Amino acid sequence: MDDRVEVFFRGGVREHYDLVAVAEGVGSATRERLFPGENDPRWLDVTMGYLTIPKGNWDGDLCRIFTAGKGRSIWLRPDNKGTTRAILTVQKQADGDETLSRAQEIAFLRERFADVDWEAPRVLRGLEAADDLYFDVLRQVKMRAWSKGRVVLTGDAAWCATPIAGIGTTLAIVGAYILAGELSQSTDLQKALKRYERIMRPYVEKGQNVPKFAPKLLQPQTTLGVALQRAVLRVVDTPGVKQFATKQFISGADEFGLPAYDKIASQRGSPRMLHDLREINHGNFRISGVSPINPKGENINEEDRNSLR
Repeated sequence: MDDRVEVFFRGGVREHYDLVAVAEGVGSATRERLFPGENDPRWLDVTMGYLTIPKGNWDGDLCRIFTAGKGRSIWLRPDNKGTTRAILTVQKQADGDETLSRAQEIAFLRERFADVDWEAPRVLRGLEAADDLYFDVLRQVKMRAWSKGRVVLTGDAAWCATPIAGIGTTLAIVGAYILAGELSQSTDLQKALKRYERIMRPYVEKGQNVPKFAPKLLQPQTTLGVALQRAVLRVVDTPGVKQFATKQFISGADEFGLPAYDKIASQRGSPRMLHDLREINHGNFRISGVSPINPKGENINEEDRNSLR
């Protein structure tokens, strides 16, 4: 039926929706199924492994960064849960590492940091025991359009800016607000989706405007590069220069004016949670939002995810 989306749950239940919102992650499998070949990713040539390790004696209140040369760095950031978040970063061209298995990811990181001192041995020990390793090759999602018929993309599935941009959470929250706001203002679904994209896209493009040389500055290849990096950071930390550098490399969320949505076209029902989909009856639309199983959305496949028609 053209006026509804038919969703088949793996438990055998079949439902119909006016709109399916895909809000998974940068590696959204649902996006690739419903928008095949339409993502033209911008690769930033950085591979990262995020994990949690026990807090150490030298972990204070501030994030510590060690530049190891050969395009590598280690980040240690104590959290508010009594543990430390570690990031292992490698500057290299993308060549398919995003498809590695968990065992291959661990082997990749161990091999790249085997000769590094500082806190590297501690992090590698934690790597073996970590149950929350998140490994990814940084790339931005570049879509020509965020909706097709009665399916809409939002968040990282639509426009991932990568952690380097420092604005991913803001874009996700603002995008959800504008999508919900536009749906609340109109009984014309296509009109609402077009307005959502027209309002949001300039903000996303600004957030994705990350200079590709920025990661190279953070992960120099040579000893001379490390020395130059430290010299530049000392200069950047001086008053006046610091504010200028921040504006050049970090997107400012305060420069975007949020539209106000005072009136709702109509409203009925209340939110309720389903097994793998979040469904809310709001306005004149019944909306199903695909929720992430992991940040990459890679557990969503033919065998264990719903079929969308």
